[in-house]
Amino acid sequence: MVNSNDPMRSKKYKMGIVLFIILMLGIACLLRILYLSIFERSLYTGSSNKCLDKTVDDWEKSPLAQDPDCDCFVVTNNVLPVRGEIYDDQGRVLVSNVTVFDLTIDGRFFDSSNPKNQISKEQASQWVDQLSKAFYEHFKNKFTKYDLKYYQQKFSNALQNHKNTLMLSSNPNNEKLWITQQDTAFINNLPLFSQKPYNRCVNYTNRTVRTNPYGDLAKRTLGRNTDGGNYGMEYYFNEQLAGKEGSRKYLYVNNARLPLDESVEPVDGCDLHTTINLEIQNIVHNELKNKLIEQNAEWGCAMVMETKTGEIKAICNLRRANREGTQYTESDEYALHKMVEPGSTFKIASALAYLEQRNGDDGSTYPILAYTFERKTNNGKSIFYEKKDEPGEKAGERGYPVDIIQRSSNVGIASMIFDAFGIQNYKDYLQKIDQLYITTSFSTQLGKIQSPNIKRNAKDFHTYYNTCFGAGFTMTPIQTLVYYNAIANNGKMVGPLFVKYITKAHETEPIKRFQAEVINKKICSQNSIDKAKTYLEAVVTGEHGTGRRYKSKNFTFAGKTGTRDIWDEEIKAYNYSKNSVSFCGYFPADNPQYTCLVFMYNVSRKSSIAVEVFARIAENIMNTTNYAALQTVETKDGKKLPRTYVVNAERYAFIMESLGINYPKNNISTPYITSGLNPDYSIMIKKSKFNSEDKLPNVEGMIASDAVSELSRLGYKVVVVGYGVVREQRFNKENNTITLILK
Repeated sequence: MVNSNDPMRSKKYKMGIVLFIILMLGIACLLRILYLSIFERSLYTGSSNKCLDKTVDDWEKSPLAQDPDCDCFVVTNNVLPVRGEIYDDQGRVLVSNVTVFDLTIDGRFFDSSNPKNQISKEQASQWVDQLSKAFYEHFKNKFTKYDLKYYQQKFSNALQNHKNTLMLSSNPNNEKLWITQQDTAFINNLPLFSQKPYNRCVNYTNRTVRTNPYGDLAKRTLGRNTDGGNYGMEYYFNEQLAGKEGSRKYLYVNNARLPLDESVEPVDGCDLHTTINLEIQNIVHNELKNKLIEQNAEWGCAMVMETKTGEIKAICNLRRANREGTQYTESDEYALHKMVEPGSTFKIASALAYLEQRNGDDGSTYPILAYTFERKTNNGKSIFYEKKDEPGEKAGERGYPVDIIQRSSNVGIASMIFDAFGIQNYKDYLQKIDQLYITTSFSTQLGKIQSPNIKRNAKDFHTYYNTCFGAGFTMTPIQTLVYYNAIANNGKMVGPLFVKYITKAHETEPIKRFQAEVINKKICSQNSIDKAKTYLEAVVTGEHGTGRRYKSKNFTFAGKTGTRDIWDEEIKAYNYSKNSVSFCGYFPADNPQYTCLVFMYNVSRKSSIAVEVFARIAENIMNTTNYAALQTVETKDGKKLPRTYVVNAERYAFIMESLGINYPKNNISTPYITSGLNPDYSIMIKKSKFNSEDKLPNVEGMIASDAVSELSRLGYKVVVVGYGVVREQRFNKENNTITLILK
């Protein structure tokens, strides 16, 4: 017996009881652990015969699948990899990943059965009114189909009826209908949702979608691989971009989820490094778009190919988005797959066939003016009857092949072909065209290019005649570009290249490189190539050249115009009030660096408008390439130096050397710098705030492309707001996203 009068003994007795109980509990826990580890181990590893393994084939046939009391399951959850990004030829992001959200208001949170969250009817009505107005004002330009009444009904359903209500959902196929981080920040800052405990009723379901930081630039070619469409790089390189899914096994037992050891980590997708150059792409896009708007054209496309390598530096496919023609968007792959009548751009193909057939002899003359034909079958020759004289032209005027091409004479080019091949030898003419590889189909990284659908077995005179100048058959614009590029490339025909190499995610060392396919090392003799170049230069420099109006003192270019009436399926005839116009050529004429094609469909003007677009594209590209645009610089006492924002140091050094400006090279020891002049007019080069070794580098002052590229390499998701250079950056640690504010 414990002496109740001894407080110390009483205290020790009580402590002993507590220790005994703790000891017994410890022993019980240990025994339970041993029991579970030895006897129930299979249950908690998912290998027990009491567990239904849903990861095996035909699990539905297991007896456990029919047992309603079974509460042990093994399941596999797929773990999605991060999709690879797409870059331009300078490492700037063209397609990246961004997180968007679906917004749900959990009205059950306001259930009257929960006293802590109970609200009066008057307060609920007031909140419905305030939130509806706030949401409508914020989202009215994004979700245009939702009016104020829509938001009132949704919030009423949530706050007053205590329902879990989906408010807004992002459309992954329409960037204009995305709920972004900026939207969630707005919602979280609303008076109701910014205070506890009501902030818990706002739920966001996030998903990753693809975004084009530069909007419509090359958007069709960059492509899509979703339910909304499968085309472009996203589709043809989906296997490399997608990566490989991982998996994690989970055990569900007694309403608890336990991770199992078996798991496969996902492999993130690879990055594509394209041939596209952002500056050139921007030039082509803007020049083509401006002319399409001016002419209210139905659609248009333009491409720029690097002559030696076949790399596509820019590709643009624009279609009218409204009846007024004030908006154009990237739509359809016109440049690669649209079959159109080439028109007079095909005349240089006929000229090459003529030169090859005549062994380079172009000393004969042919009629230039428009005539009608009367075929003579007794001696294989034809007689031409003159039409009414055109202003400034002489009846019966004749010219050499160079004159025929520069004046784009239909009758002239047909006369050349009839003279070289004979008026009844249409198949011989086509065979020569085939030998020049002009009609061959070829494969590209973005699909196969269809061969021209020339009528091969026609025996009528008009088919032969029309084919000579690109009428009565169709071919894709890129085929015209490829064989013009072969002329510029001294006869070497290379296929178009869109992707240069592939790297693992955010790495720089290529795991696979690509080179343009050589379709033919020499499509014809060098003599024919040289003369064809002379003909194409005459189109721009000749006295009667159809492109002479846009001859420039700053640079030289050569090419050929094309105009075709549009075939109307309804009336089964050509509509002479509608034209497709084009110009294909290369620049500089004496040492071709780029080959370019411009094509516009359904315009009222002739091909001069296509020449104008080509000339502007060429001049802007030459200015960009030669940094002529940077030569408007600060000048004092003969010293020149461009003022710059934050600029890549290597690029800056190249610019300075190109301009012949001396600068303190020792001062450039960082990846990015700024430059200008000191008060004493000495050269100033400053280190930028950017440090590539920082976990969260400062990119303020950079142009958007450089900032996005650097941050993406470090694994951040980037959202761009505005235009210009980076003025502010905001980091969201929760989703590893950096928002760049441009001004």
